Amino acid sequence: MAPMMGYNEAPLRRICRRYGSGLAVTEMVKPEKLLRGDPNVLRDLEFADEERPLGVQIAVREEEELLPALELLAPRGFDFVDLNMGCPLKKECNKGWGAALLKDPAKVARLVAASVAAVDVPVTVKVRTGYELEERTAPEVVEGAIEAGAALVCVHGRTKMGWYREENDLSAIADVVAAARGRVPVIGNGDVVDLDTALAMFEQTGCDAVMIGRGAVGNPWVFREVDHYLRCGERLERPDFATVRELFEEHMEGVAEIFGERKGFRQVRRYAFYYFGRFGLDNAWRARAAQAKTRAELAPLLDEIERGQLSAAS
Repeated sequence: MAPMMGYNEAPLRRICRRYGSGLAVTEMVKPEKLLRGDPNVLRDLEFADEERPLGVQIAVREEEELLPALELLAPRGFDFVDLNMGCPLKKECNKGWGAALLKDPAKVARLVAASVAAVDVPVTVKVRTGYELEERTAPEVVEGAIEAGAALVCVHGRTKMGWYREENDLSAIADVVAAARGRVPVIGNGDVVDLDTALAMFEQTGCDAVMIGRGAVGNPWVFREVDHYLRCGERLERPDFATVRELFEEHMEGVAEIFGERKGFRQVRRYAFYYFGRFGLDNAWRARAAQAKTRAELAPLLDEIERGQLSAAS
């Protein structure tokens, strides 16, 4: 499960793990917020054993801020530390974080080595294929990271400047797999939204695993579908409405426990469009759902979908 900004709370991680996600990573933590005890960051670092294996992803820039942050994270018991070197946000890159590091492979290696020396758990690295479209430095960056002790690398098949407009380049991910030379696992990332796109990622890149982001939002069954096909060569049936609604209700309950009923509903209301979009929602339904302010107001709208499904079945 990808460390998606704004879609990475503990209830979703638990659900995805239950449905077959091999591991998850927290949303990116900025060292200075952790060091000053930002309450939102501390809340987001809480997790339960059923989410394991779980890594903490941290923004990196300089050892002077990274190492004190790692010291604070160590007692929390994460299973690994993931160094974010792929965030494409302009405001982060301008500060030297995220994908900005792809312009300096030597610095990446230095930061990885410092992290490996500072923690007792594996250190992993997430990158994009490069910073500029014409400078795909990921193979060199990954080579240095592995030499410095990285235990696993994940590569998103776009450059920083390509943002999400650029086509996800599976051949560039294959180049990273080649650079790794089997020394560590390589995870392929980008545009994996279902079984077919996962299979294409495996077949065209030779990666060891795939990372699924928005394709898993409201659809944690995708992990089980991919895993089952890889093991058995069979396609599973999609879940029916009752199954989807039951899981959505569980998700809402879990989010409410963390954020409170009011704020929690605002957080999870948007998930309704992901969970139930497969059932043919029209624009009028979406508009009414967007205006719902409580679970009680949303429930009749879900009843409408259910009645429509029953009518179609009969």
